[in-house]
Amino acid sequence: MQQCEGKVGGICRRPATWKQAVRAGQRGTGRILLHSYWCDMHADAIVEKRRREWLAAPDMARLVAETT
Repeated sequence: MQQCEGKVGGICRRPATWKQAVRAGQRGTGRILLHSYWCDMHADAIVEKRRREWLAAPDMARLVAETT
């Protein structure tokens, strides 16, 4: 399992639950440059930051299913 890549205030040691595709070119059809992995807390922070800055939502997919 991947580890979260959050590094603000130290390295995040949580397991990653989200995978973000970083693309070159058109969103959704551009070539994938890399994947970033995030825990729930850092994924929420990324989504909120992009919303505040009026940017398109990040291309993220959940890695593990939520248990209910």
